[in-house]
Amino acid sequence: MIEFKNLRKSFGTREVIKGLNLTVNEGEILFLLGTSGTGKSVTLKLLVGLLESTSGEIWVDGEDVTKFSEDEFLRIRRKCGMVFQHPALFDSLTVFENVAFGLRKLFKLDEKEITQRVRRCLEMVHVSGVEQKTPPQISYGMQKRVSLARTVATEPRILLFDEPTTGLDPVTTNAVNQLIKELSRRLKTTSIVVSHDMQCAIEIADRIVVLDQGAIVDIGTPAEIMKSKHPLVKDFMAEVNQAAEARSGGL
Repeated sequence: MIEFKNLRKSFGTREVIKGLNLTVNEGEILFLLGTSGTGKSVTLKLLVGLLESTSGEIWVDGEDVTKFSEDEFLRIRRKCGMVFQHPALFDSLTVFENVAFGLRKLFKLDEKEITQRVRRCLEMVHVSGVEQKTPPQISYGMQKRVSLARTVATEPRILLFDEPTTGLDPVTTNAVNQLIKELSRRLKTTSIVVSHDMQCAIEIADRIVVLDQGAIVDIGTPAEIMKSKHPLVKDFMAEVNQAAEARSGGL
């Protein structure tokens, strides 16, 4: 579905992505993990044309998109749904209108079809009874769910998540992660999740890619990553183990 070939991205003299080679298989949930500034979010922005690569290729569904014009990228973006760190909802619109926004902009649907799809998407993310409320009137965790509903309403083939659990408490974080897995499987999408949370990746990823200084330092299934000998991965796993001990009363 997606392939990065020797991808490089520099900002001035600083090279953020250094020859990335990675294939994302159709239908899989792939986590991009790493510390801040390792190029995770930049990779997503390059994929959808929000940034231009310095060199290399990005193939999406059989097309090299690195030389696409802005108009050509519109076609690629319609295949992709992106969930940002923050819900990015329109505060002046109701929850219903927020979810319907992309449908009205991208499709020619009558109001009955729009209403049915909005309600179906809100049900998928387990949100009901708030359609006529505005985002400031609901909790932050619920806003995240509404953001997910808005993203899947346009039925994208690719879902991109940029730090989707930032700012959430552990219970809501777990709920959002389970939603990502549930939606990806139910809608049969290819999903890329940018995160620094190894515990989340272990729980829902098919594969985990660990980036450091713009390059892949390890890649594998959750079981393989848990056995990794790379120092950065071992640091991530140490945090996971410490959190598990704290939850079980070991600290």
